[in-house]
Amino acid sequence: MFIFTVILILLVRFLSIQIISGDLYELKSIENSVKIETKFPVRGNIYDRNGLLIADNRPAFSLYLVRSRTNSYTISRLGSILDLDLDDIEKKLRQGGPFQPVKIARHIDQVTLTTLQENILELPGLEWKVEPKRHYIYDKAFAHVLGTLGEIDENELDKTSEYEPGDIVGKKGIEKRLDRELRGRKGYEFIKVDAVGRVVEKVNQSKSSLPYPGNDLYLTIDAGLQVYADSLFMGRRGALVATDVRNGEILTMLSNPSYDLNIFTGPVDSKVWSELISDTLHPLYDRTSQSTYPPGSTFKIVAAIAALNEAIITPSWRVNCPGYYQIGRRTVRCWKADGHGTLDLLGAIKNSCNVYFYKLGLEIGIDIWSKYSNLLGFGSKTGVELSNEKAGLVPSEEYYKRVYGEKNITPGLIANLAIGQGELLVTPIQMGQFAMILANAGTYYRPHLIHKFQDKVSKTENTTQTASIKIDKIRPEVFDIVKKGMGDVVAEGTGGRARIIGIKFAGKTGTAQNPHGDSHSWFICFAPYDNPEIALGIIVENGGSGSAVAAPIAGNYLRRYFHQKGMFDYEKERKILYEIWKKKKQEEEDKLQIQLPL
Repeated sequence: MFIFTVILILLVRFLSIQIISGDLYELKSIENSVKIETKFPVRGNIYDRNGLLIADNRPAFSLYLVRSRTNSYTISRLGSILDLDLDDIEKKLRQGGPFQPVKIARHIDQVTLTTLQENILELPGLEWKVEPKRHYIYDKAFAHVLGTLGEIDENELDKTSEYEPGDIVGKKGIEKRLDRELRGRKGYEFIKVDAVGRVVEKVNQSKSSLPYPGNDLYLTIDAGLQVYADSLFMGRRGALVATDVRNGEILTMLSNPSYDLNIFTGPVDSKVWSELISDTLHPLYDRTSQSTYPPGSTFKIVAAIAALNEAIITPSWRVNCPGYYQIGRRTVRCWKADGHGTLDLLGAIKNSCNVYFYKLGLEIGIDIWSKYSNLLGFGSKTGVELSNEKAGLVPSEEYYKRVYGEKNITPGLIANLAIGQGELLVTPIQMGQFAMILANAGTYYRPHLIHKFQDKVSKTENTTQTASIKIDKIRPEVFDIVKKGMGDVVAEGTGGRARIIGIKFAGKTGTAQNPHGDSHSWFICFAPYDNPEIALGIIVENGGSGSAVAAPIAGNYLRRYFHQKGMFDYEKERKILYEIWKKKKQEEEDKLQIQLPL
């Protein structure tokens, strides 16, 4: 009986070791006798919508240490040559197996590598490999769209088993959001080693595999327009978002100031990093989707839509503007000191009359105003493929009760909101989406940056399709009215400096007061008027008047857009403007001659 019990115990133990835990012990055996060589895939290239290369890869050298063959002198010597912390090197070594190479430094320059090669006999355990290094064709214009790469940190390692120490992953922007699609799959080769880590032979393991390259990504961005937009913001802070209103594809997504992407393709110098994060202009911050601002007079369109759709007013509702308006004991001013006189809705939109919209805001009330603000996409993220997008803020009555207390909700709060001031906050990409909604009379698409992926090996493509969204709670004729007002803004109103000879389009200026400095300059628009293709949302921080700063930027950008499509001729516009100038000058001279005494 005793012998039978012992045999049974042995059988159970053999079953546990060889069958139930067989894979575990096989892995332990491999770790102790087999060196796993990682074969890194090439990261997918990034192209613009027309196939123009934006980011590719170049060869670079990385250094590795094998723990079983590394001694203290090697660690000390490498720390001195590479200016690395010795504790960090030892920590990285402990994360790998005894024979597994552990990456300790990447993108080593040729001079340093040559020095190490010359002294290789004194540095046991040191290995180097050629690995792909990201290279960006446009150093700054695409920085906030593409984002950066960096070495994986401990927190990211805890989240998934797909990564290992030393891996390069996306840290910001598209590189982060689409890291899985871009990075590809690693390959592995199993090599048998002896007790001191010397190679004995290659092992024909079923787990051995070749690396598979990452997918190539084609963005919706037009590189030519992106670079041109960057030139329009020289010396200015702000953002420009241009969207194809027919499908939601983002043609330009620019945040300025920016930074050189190629700084982040290798280890970042501590001095350079310190300069970037301490820069008061905040070049690392993506203003298109992360910065929030009061929208100023561009938001008067929301108040107009709410009032018309709820039948609070008709387009003929008139208000007299003497240049100011008394709300309780407070006097609020129109931007035009001597007033606009009596205006209807279209006149108020065209001239951006504050007094008209102060009164309209009081007629609407905060509940209806916040309802339509949310309905038109504000207070929510657009869903663009970037991390850290902000939702902005649409204040409600509950918000004011919570912040100020029920007794402190005054008429001035809603009057201020109606002209796009107060606690209301939006992002430039939300304003671009709003312009798209207006262009399509309530239909829009999620703004997106992905056009398609292409498999490097099979060449098969996966194209992004985005479904339309319809705001069916707003009547079509309401959109027709506000669009007409916006057409007047460009044709003969505050947006005149955006005007383009031969192309009719609609827009709205905004000058948002800023407690921290000069006002922000806004302009939103869509073009052409009758058959819209493109919508813009533009802000220039501390730029002042929307009509003087943001509107001309919009006009210049649209000129370039339509010129590329063969719909606009720079020389023709120049000649027409010259003839207009010449005619005006002649009229002034004729008038002067009539006034002269005989």
